[in-house]
Amino acid sequence: MPQGPQTKSTSSPGRHFIAGDLRLAISYWLLYLSGAALLFFAGSWAVDSDNWVVFSGLVAIQLAYTFVLILGIRSGYQGPQKWKVISRTSSVFMIINILVGISTLGFVY
Repeated sequence: MPQGPQTKSTSSPGRHFIAGDLRLAISYWLLYLSGAALLFFAGSWAVDSDNWVVFSGLVAIQLAYTFVLILGIRSGYQGPQKWKVISRTSSVFMIINILVGISTLGFVY
């Protein structure tokens, strides 16, 4: 399949998912939303069992994971206005991280 102007062509199967048939934006949104869902369920469990150290660790891991995804977008995106795309994507990712964090804290009563 021909690559669009917004992805790099790669040959390894692991990188094919990130820059392959699904395109860059869909791949990274799927990767991000799977990490956010994992944070929600694991974070909800940690908050419900009053395990704040685990919850803090999960939040730190999610922030690091988000940062790695943003770096991946930076290296994979080849279209116009690269920094505009990166700044908007990172802003939306962080807003969703905050909302997921707040919703996991809803298990405190």
